[in-house]
Amino acid sequence: MTSVRTPDPVAWSPLGSALLDFHHGETSAELTVTSDLWEDEATPVSSFYRPAGHPLPDLHSRALALCRGRVLDLGAGAGRHALELQSAGHEVVAIDVLPEAVEIMRDRGVIDARCGDISAVEKDRFDTVIMLMHGIGVVGDIHGLGLLLERLPTILRPGGRLICDSADLAAVLEQESPVLLDELTAPDRYLGEVTFGLRYGDLTGPDYPWLFVDPDRLAIIAGAAGFGVEVVARGDRGSFLAVLDRTPAG
Repeated sequence: MTSVRTPDPVAWSPLGSALLDFHHGETSAELTVTSDLWEDEATPVSSFYRPAGHPLPDLHSRALALCRGRVLDLGAGAGRHALELQSAGHEVVAIDVLPEAVEIMRDRGVIDARCGDISAVEKDRFDTVIMLMHGIGVVGDIHGLGLLLERLPTILRPGGRLICDSADLAAVLEQESPVLLDELTAPDRYLGEVTFGLRYGDLTGPDYPWLFVDPDRLAIIAGAAGFGVEVVARGDRGSFLAVLDRTPAG
């Protein structure tokens, strides 16, 4: 069976602690995101928790409307998307590597919340897999993306689909920092392969790899794994929403 990169819970532990504090009332909590591209950025934890009643970003609302049948929310975080899908009548399995996130999801009312990665559902079958908030980036690099897409058909029913969002980093840098774009462009490195880190209070996680994939490269890799790709919406800063449908076996 194809081995897919497993997210490191230690690297994500600052987010787990931040989500749990927010859930218990620290609604002004901030998480610092570091990267090898930009300055450190303090981000409200509410952006990751997404309280009930706060409007979802348009791309996310569109993604949820495109879900079919039984849904796997892979990298579900605090569970807002799973809750929305449950309310719409879908059977949902929500997976996250952070035990704090799973605790929060269950407390918020997610019916089937599990701690783990894709291997935790290897015997299940789904009509839709969602990876939102650029969650597909957890694969780390272009090779990891290929491995994930090769693995997905083992848990997708015939005609199943993956719905994900990402961003075209080249388009962002071309607009915001063309000098940096020139510096980073190299034949031996895909531009969207970056490094992030998380810090919350005194807790600092180790750096981890992340992938931003542009629509054209996504279509090439997905096609090799037996998926057709449609970009169904575009947002700010190069972001886009894509639906990957399994193509019929030849």
